[in-house]
Amino acid sequence: MAIPIGSVLAGLLVLLIRWARLRRRPPADPESLLLSAVSGSLRERGELAATLGELRTVHERLLDALPLGLLWVDQRHRLAALNRHGRELLGVTPGVIGLEAAFVLEPFSWLREALAGEPGPPHRVEAAGRRWRVQRIEAPDRIGALVQFEDITEAELEDRRRQLRERFAELGEMTAGVAHQLKNGLAVLKGQGQLLKRGGHGEAAQVLLDETEDLERLVQRFLQWAKPLEPVSEELRLEAVVAQAVTELKRRPVSQGRTLVSEGRGAVTGDPVLLHQALVNLLENACQATPLGGRVLIRISDGHLEVLDEGPGLTEDTAVRMLRPFESGRPDGTGLGLPLALKWLNAQGADLRLSLRPEGGTCADIRW
Repeated sequence: MAIPIGSVLAGLLVLLIRWARLRRRPPADPESLLLSAVSGSLRERGELAATLGELRTVHERLLDALPLGLLWVDQRHRLAALNRHGRELLGVTPGVIGLEAAFVLEPFSWLREALAGEPGPPHRVEAAGRRWRVQRIEAPDRIGALVQFEDITEAELEDRRRQLRERFAELGEMTAGVAHQLKNGLAVLKGQGQLLKRGGHGEAAQVLLDETEDLERLVQRFLQWAKPLEPVSEELRLEAVVAQAVTELKRRPVSQGRTLVSEGRGAVTGDPVLLHQALVNLLENACQATPLGGRVLIRISDGHLEVLDEGPGLTEDTAVRMLRPFESGRPDGTGLGLPLALKWLNAQGADLRLSLRPEGGTCADIRW
């Protein structure tokens, strides 16, 4: 019995000691408990705010990484978001976020129309001389309206140039064969005309020889078109190349009664023969478009040439059509002058665009 009683007494002793310690501990301060709770809540809110801030940063970076413009207008008709690419396309600053959408988008009626429309597939619009692909995206009403947009002007031009290059390649093969056959036949006709002339049939022989020469020039154009190019690359002074082309044009009847003027200086890396041939074709075309007494101006700068005529000008569709082979704007044209110029320029890394001048006439714009 002594052992159980001793264990009980020991347990009671431990309980008494713990009770005494609790009695000596000071009561908890309510103010300290409140401050502790507030501190914990603020710490949790701070951690939550930091997490939300990180999420917002990631969200903004994702939007800015998009290769197209994304516009968000909230239910209050304010500009809630506009990613970096969208701001660059519209030419606005980040400070427009939060402003009235109608105020910010006042110059962009095509965007306002997209916001007012229904969600659907992308569609193409033209505004301010550019082409845009616009789409209103399906979104919950509580979010507002989302519109994505991108400038497709250069993409469409590149697609047209690609189609032209493909057509050039196809027609080149066909033209080469036809031109060689014509060349052989014309050689026979020319020989017969010379025999007639020696035989005393001068008038009839001259008509035959003149027609043969015209056809030979046409065949030569066909052969130029079909000929594969091997351009060289060297440093060129554009003013010197232009001066040579102008000198050659002044010897041709087409330049009579027109003034050819060049201004500016510049350099480029290109093929001197191909560039000369392209410029001669463009200047000849400009002289044909310019009325008697008019002026053809060539503007020169580094990596850039412009040939400006005073003709009736071209619509966009006509400009595209005239760069296609065998589609001439004149009844007596071969339809190869401008396409050949484009081919020769493309071969040396340059591009050719035709556009209507605001003051009238056409601008042939060459850029490297």
